[in-house]
Amino acid sequence: MKIKQIFAALTVSAALMSCNFLDEYDPNATTAGNFYTSEADIVTSLNGVYQSLTQDYYYQYNYYFTDVRAHVTVVTDSGASSGIPYQFYNYTLTEENQYVYNRYTQLFKSISRANTLLAHLDDVSYANPDSRNTYEAEVRFIRALTYFHLVTEWGDVPLVLKRLETKDEVEANNYRRPKKEVYKAIFDDLDFVLGSPLADFQPASECGRASKAAAIALYGKVALQCACDEDFAADKSAYLTTAVEKLTQVWEMRPFGELADIPYNQLWDLSTQKSCPESIFQINYVQGNADLGSIWNFQFGPSTTGVTSYKIGQMHNMTTREVYDSFDPSDVRRDYLRETTVAGVTYYHTMKYADLECGANGYGGNNWIVLRYADVALMLAEAYYWQGTEATAKTYLNMVRKRAGLADWSGSDLRQGIYDERLFEFMQEGLRWQDVRRMYSNQELIEHYNALNSNFSVKDLLLPIPYNERILNPDGLYQNPGYNVD
Repeated sequence: MKIKQIFAALTVSAALMSCNFLDEYDPNATTAGNFYTSEADIVTSLNGVYQSLTQDYYYQYNYYFTDVRAHVTVVTDSGASSGIPYQFYNYTLTEENQYVYNRYTQLFKSISRANTLLAHLDDVSYANPDSRNTYEAEVRFIRALTYFHLVTEWGDVPLVLKRLETKDEVEANNYRRPKKEVYKAIFDDLDFVLGSPLADFQPASECGRASKAAAIALYGKVALQCACDEDFAADKSAYLTTAVEKLTQVWEMRPFGELADIPYNQLWDLSTQKSCPESIFQINYVQGNADLGSIWNFQFGPSTTGVTSYKIGQMHNMTTREVYDSFDPSDVRRDYLRETTVAGVTYYHTMKYADLECGANGYGGNNWIVLRYADVALMLAEAYYWQGTEATAKTYLNMVRKRAGLADWSGSDLRQGIYDERLFEFMQEGLRWQDVRRMYSNQELIEHYNALNSNFSVKDLLLPIPYNERILNPDGLYQNPGYNVD
């Protein structure tokens, strides 16, 4: 149950309410006065932190900020929701975009929940001495993951690592910090996880919880993202070394032999998804439950019933014939794209999130897979490519191709081959924007997307700071380049 409690001792001005470092409604509160009295209260609060990952603008609408923005999926109705979603596809985002505002505030709400729990961990005693640090490790993994989204999407962002109790504290922390500091905080959180008693892997019954393997994989991913950020060019070699070290470490921990030993459909079949050994971290959902179920089952479905659920599909996150035709005909992953034609236009919806047993309400039991071993293998291919070790890069690339039913890669442009493989492997899984930020320099990215749509410019490298946030501190929450502000 989601418990909400209005802070009794704190009055925050209406002008400050859009700043989500401080939640007026505390989802972690379990007792009067926001006071934790038992380990059970800590567990309830921890569940609240995990629950924040399921919120609409964390993962349920993640595709607008990733696949749509990277032009591998489309917005099928340019006028829907007053045309606000279409701004992501047409590169006409403004600081007033409500989806951007919701995303920004939701991510900070997740951080606020994490900070609240961290502030109360020492209020109670624990039956098992390891429990306290295990809970902290789980929370700090989620905070690191959340800040990774923030820093890759906005660049410099406010960095809040403790619970803010007063209006003055909120105002004092509501300013953008250099992204290098944000990345350091991410690594610090993950270092704590790696030194904690958190389990290496979680059992299928706890597949939605963090693990040490998830932290190592995320550590490698963050290091690789930094290595490909031209603002950190002087540290590229060191970041690549760290990425290879962490990604190799988690690869060697894998609870299976070859990637090809795990059929691709095991990731998406609801009878095997939660126990699939390839998955490292996934967001857990409950079939048929309007509060706890996932919505992609019908959200990503075609506008007919009985295809992905009993509920009429909304045709979000569809891809195009051009993308479909770029798959090798023998690629098993292409089978997860199904054709649908609306008003004479052909689109392709994904079957990765189909749930035919969810009932009439359409709420699926499909989990959102955040980290999995094919991602680790292809990130190793990337890292070795950037280090100039092409033979090793091809080895990891070919592991993924083999599972897809394809021959070893034989092209002439290995960088393109690796990132093409990531497109095929993670189609409609919400990884593409981070991928293209690693694939291209800033100038290459501008040239590539400007050729697709002349609206793309320097502003589209980052999301705008939402207007409702920026006006709280115009100097400290300065706008990203290219967004015209008064």
